[in-house]
Amino acid sequence: MTDADLVNALRDCYDTPQQRNIVELGLVQSAALVVDIEAPGASVRGVPPRSIAYITLRAPGSDDTRNAQLRAQIENRLAGLPEISRTEIEMLPALFPILGSGQR
Repeated sequence: MTDADLVNALRDCYDTPQQRNIVELGLVQSAALVVDIEAPGASVRGVPPRSIAYITLRAPGSDDTRNAQLRAQIENRLAGLPEISRTEIEMLPALFPILGSGQR
């Protein structure tokens, strides 16, 4: 699995109010894989390596519930990939929190 594969997997994660994936929205600032030397089976010959996914993304808005749901969606999506042992997400504050809050 490559960093590009990781970004592709993130295309399955959507910001529901905007009905677009987080990659299209430009929320993903960086996505990188680092081999997890502490993953179960890491020292066993023949067991494929697993990686930690490090994701930095811009929050879509200032709504904490919405941001938590997006974080959980990303974690669940990547947990389904056998190459990923765990996910670390850094969520940066929204650039324009009022525009993305869903309030009118």
